Amino acid sequence: MALTNGPWVQPTDVASFAGLLRQNLPTDGVRMVFLLSALLTSFVAEGFLRERDAAVADYHHVLLVVTAAFMLLAQSNHFVTFFLSLETAAVGLYVLVGYLRRSEASLEAGVKYLVAGGLSSALLLMGIVLVYGALGSAGVADSLNFTQIGNALAAQSVANTISPLTLAGIALILGGVAFKLGAFPFHTWIPDVYQGAPTPTTAFLGTASKAAGAFTLVLLATGPFAPIAVKLAPLLGVTAVLTLLFGNLGALATTDVKRTLSLSGVAHAGFILAAVTAALVLPGANAFGYDVEQVIVIYLLAYVIGTFLTAQALVTLPAVEDHRRPQLALRGLLRRSPLLASSLGFGIGSLAGVPPSFGFIAKLLVLTLLVSAKLWWILGAALIGVAISIHYYFSILREAVVRPTDADEELAPLEIPFGTRFLIGVLTAASIIGGLFVLFGR
Repeated sequence: MALTNGPWVQPTDVASFAGLLRQNLPTDGVRMVFLLSALLTSFVAEGFLRERDAAVADYHHVLLVVTAAFMLLAQSNHFVTFFLSLETAAVGLYVLVGYLRRSEASLEAGVKYLVAGGLSSALLLMGIVLVYGALGSAGVADSLNFTQIGNALAAQSVANTISPLTLAGIALILGGVAFKLGAFPFHTWIPDVYQGAPTPTTAFLGTASKAAGAFTLVLLATGPFAPIAVKLAPLLGVTAVLTLLFGNLGALATTDVKRTLSLSGVAHAGFILAAVTAALVLPGANAFGYDVEQVIVIYLLAYVIGTFLTAQALVTLPAVEDHRRPQLALRGLLRRSPLLASSLGFGIGSLAGVPPSFGFIAKLLVLTLLVSAKLWWILGAALIGVAISIHYYFSILREAVVRPTDADEELAPLEIPFGTRFLIGVLTAASIIGGLFVLFGR
């Protein structure tokens, strides 16, 4: 957070390129999330791709294009830049998901993601067209500009003249964003795609792509669509509860590690939705001095650290098939490599929200927002979700740490490169210190 709060960061809104882009402190924060996620993905993917004789340089090139598109998306103040940057990122992600051409699972995941992404883009484009047409016919000079859309909706809300076409367009746009975020009921593609994709890509999808969906939701809900917050809050609140419950219950029902983590990511999307709902119900809500946008950036940073600690352990652990990583394959990990077991432990602990991890502080901030907004029903669902997640997260650790292997089974120690050891050490320190810095470092 120090990098996003220094004197070199622009604290106020600054529009540029004829209003197409807008720069402020929250956009700087989420762009740091994108950069960190891309950097960690590049590191994790290096050895993974070489082991499978896949082109390393091409992977990095596509990854950079996707990251640049996400960073542009965070600055969007117009639906033209919003849609173009989102689709540029989507095309690159299709390539990254199906990157292992010799793997049927990777290619199948790429096709599934292409179909799901096409539906998402169709919803977004139809929604944008409806909003453009409805507000344009009402006399708005540029009905694709976020600022002008917000002003028009504010005036129409006071006069109670908001067109049903406008509301339908907004609903379709939010539905398309829910696809990117992985929120209920648009989360069904996530388990198959995340499981079949190369593990580094899975980590990138679960962090940078989810961060893009999360910040897009914040950007729209608290920006151009803020005048209809009264209508949006119940919808987002119900979606948050269902996303929390379906994500956690789905993760509880599977024993494949990648599939479990993908469905737990759905539950994390529910936490983000809960924070946005609190912002709509109580404008100006804050937790320990952090506003909603800052809380979401902190949550995403904690999620990135926990995800890549876990992904690094999975990538380093030998597997016959990358898309099949059952929990049973983790047995004996503590004996084979205490370092990988600790990486998995700290990563899972942060994702589960075990004190005093960074993930615990991030979840505490979201729960504090819910208390401030008096959203007790969402708070209850979030606490139930946390209780459920403890079970499936620690079932993974139980296999790696507690469960003994057969006495006659020989377990060869795993050799861990220095770079991997260094990365695990840095991320582990961040998972411990990060949360304390958030609470006491201001």
